[in-house]
Amino acid sequence: MKVEKKGLILAPLQDKWWNQHYCILPTPLYIAEQDVLRIYYATTCKDKFGRITYVDVNPANPAEILKHSDDFILDVGEDGTFDDCGVNVSSVIPINGKYYMYYAGYQRHFKTPYSIFSGVAVANSPDGPFERIKRTSVLERIDSELSIRSAPTVIQHQGKYFMVYVANSGWQFMNNDIYKEKKYPIYNLSLAQSNDAINWEPIKKDILFKSDAEFGFGRPYLVKENDTFYLFYSVRQFNSPYKLGYATSTDLINWDRHDDGLVLEPSASGWDSEMICYSAYININGKQYLFYNGNNNGFTGFGFANIII
Repeated sequence: MKVEKKGLILAPLQDKWWNQHYCILPTPLYIAEQDVLRIYYATTCKDKFGRITYVDVNPANPAEILKHSDDFILDVGEDGTFDDCGVNVSSVIPINGKYYMYYAGYQRHFKTPYSIFSGVAVANSPDGPFERIKRTSVLERIDSELSIRSAPTVIQHQGKYFMVYVANSGWQFMNNDIYKEKKYPIYNLSLAQSNDAINWEPIKKDILFKSDAEFGFGRPYLVKENDTFYLFYSVRQFNSPYKLGYATSTDLINWDRHDDGLVLEPSASGWDSEMICYSAYININGKQYLFYNGNNNGFTGFGFANIII
């Protein structure tokens, strides 16, 4: 895999009350009829409540911004719902003439910092408005995944829908140079399938093997190129911040990790000098891009790299 960093696309605009911090989880969608590459992302107000919006860029050169959305297209959920403390987009796909947006919904807690479950909103066009199918999560908690079933990435394959998502197995208190005096989730990636893209049945838990140095895999992004499935993700280690990795599969069940083949190192200075995380891949007529977040989990914005897989 060849990767060439191209730089920052967007930092928080801070021109409206709701876009003060973060441009997190860049999620690309090519709109062929407009010849536009849309990148959905989440940004937060001063109180760190995330809302989803988008920016349109030139598909031949994603560094060229064509349009900013004037408003957010998905708000936080109603009080008491699984997403009342913020929403982060993770996957947008066309299904039967509509656009399905899968997202992570946050609630803040006392004994553990938060819970994150998965929602879906649907629109008749990629511009929205996106409306929730229901107020509850499409991935509710189960006995083995109590706090996090989130960041779903969805593809259609052989008449069914397949989802890879983040699932935690517990919490661990950490205090070191990287992780400061609080509980962090221990988490892996799980696989589910659906006939209708709304109701999901778990297939396999912990689809990747962790080393002793690792405690989590974040923001999966699933694509298929030719006869191979590619799964991009972020690797979290006990003594270092996120870095990127990827795995391949021919059946969606068994995965081979190739993290050393995705070399995208932090820059010497600037927006991605401390961390690179939360990648998403797209192939537009042979042009292959990898979008990703930088320092502090996307606080400084997102950029892109040219990639050949």
